[in-house]
Amino acid sequence: MIKMVGTVSLFVADQQRAKDFYVNKLGFNLRVEAPLYPGADVKWIDVAPQGAQTGLILYLPDENWAHYKQVVGKSQAITLTVDDLDTTYQDLKAKGVKFVSEPAKEEWGTFATIEDSEGNHILLVEG
Repeated sequence: MIKMVGTVSLFVADQQRAKDFYVNKLGFNLRVEAPLYPGADVKWIDVAPQGAQTGLILYLPDENWAHYKQVVGKSQAITLTVDDLDTTYQDLKAKGVKFVSEPAKEEWGTFATIEDSEGNHILLVEG
């Protein structure tokens, strides 16, 4: 039986810049940073919000994953759930996070869209 989503890969152009954004701007924890394989320049970087089970892998497409280079900086359909979107919005704006769409209330909920350091759009949903 499947019990959870382990990781989600987010393809990036610069792993260190992406790590800095997710750890220092969004407040994620750095769970793992290790060479992808012995001697590799590319790393396995796993970040996640405090207490999260699912990790976000900041993946630099290498020769084995070159076809993913085309998705860097494009929406990768990732949603982050926040407790209070207004407070989160104010906090992230103060840290210089770029909002693609300001907080808005819809019938299904309150949301906003941010852009990460790599140009990826991430949906924030109050829940």
